[in-house]
Amino acid sequence: MSSLRRTASVTLPIVLATLVVAACSGSSGSSAGSPTAIADATAAPVTSAPAAASAPAAATSSVAIVDFAFTPPTLTVPAGTTVTWTNTGGAPHTVTADGGTFDSGILQTGAVFTQTFSQAGTFTYHCKVHSSMTATVTVTP
Repeated sequence: MSSLRRTASVTLPIVLATLVVAACSGSSGSSAGSPTAIADATAAPVTSAPAAASAPAAATSSVAIVDFAFTPPTLTVPAGTTVTWTNTGGAPHTVTADGGTFDSGILQTGAVFTQTFSQAGTFTYHCKVHSSMTATVTVTP
């Protein structure tokens, strides 16, 4: 009986380890956990050549309306840039060009306004609701 107990104490851990390994590598109809799937997931992505006549990506820039200020208060961008203003404060605001070339209307919290600047120049703007809020976008050629 002593040899049977010794054989069981050696064999049982081996059997349990084999069952654990088998359960971890068993097939469930998916190769998600298999070594092949891991190798496939880490393989280099396939890329295609860019189109010969593709246009350059348009530049973008952002301004946050935080409490009672435009952040940043001055912004310099190249011509063709689209600027996005987002009202992150709790009060309503506007983004209104001093010369009247653009006006967002009232922007509630979370609202967004975009303006594309095609021509070089300096564009000053303000908030119609809070006249102390002013800022400038300078557009370079």
